[in-house]
Amino acid sequence: MRYLMSLCFAVSLPLCAAEIPEQLQPTTERFNNVQVDISKVPTASYSQAMVQSYSSTAWFQSIDLTLRRDDDGDGYYSQIRVRFDADSSYSRHPVYAVYSLINNGYERIIHTSSIFELNGGSRTDWFEITADLKNLSRTMYWMRIQLRDAQSGQLLAEISGNDTAVLDRMPLEDQWSDSRGDVVIVEESAGSAGFSSILLLGLAYLRRARRKGS
Repeated sequence: MRYLMSLCFAVSLPLCAAEIPEQLQPTTERFNNVQVDISKVPTASYSQAMVQSYSSTAWFQSIDLTLRRDDDGDGYYSQIRVRFDADSSYSRHPVYAVYSLINNGYERIIHTSSIFELNGGSRTDWFEITADLKNLSRTMYWMRIQLRDAQSGQLLAEISGNDTAVLDRMPLEDQWSDSRGDVVIVEESAGSAGFSSILLLGLAYLRRARRKGS
């Protein structure tokens, strides 16, 4: 019986990144890939790291978030930029990052990064993505970022809106919703064309009235 309970507990563990539904977004990546002299890489220390959900041989040192593109001025943004610096207890540690957006308990992966390298406690090995949002409801989201080992896929570190306000309560919408103001302008133009048609009909009526009067 105890064995069965242990087995059920193992099955109920949180989903790994591969089991979370994907809703991939058009994304570009930037990272500092300057060659580093390993002998000069500073020793990493977790003592000054950010508060995070989980960490092991790698951890998040800092995170910057920028919300961009609010074309319709409603306070919801259709582009996000995230840059972080992560450190490792190893002088060279190949990893990749998994980015998820969460709302009302529903999580979807928006990007899985290419492989990049952490260099101990270096401050020059930052990694950045910019995502243009599509097929996304207009609402508040929070983000989860996972660092995983490039060879094994093992979770190394995780941080989310539960840990830092930087990744919490992000007002987001997709680009189609953000650009609907342009459609309204087109509709107004179509409406002005309709008014012109009415004006032409009025002029035709006046001409007919003048002919009858003459």
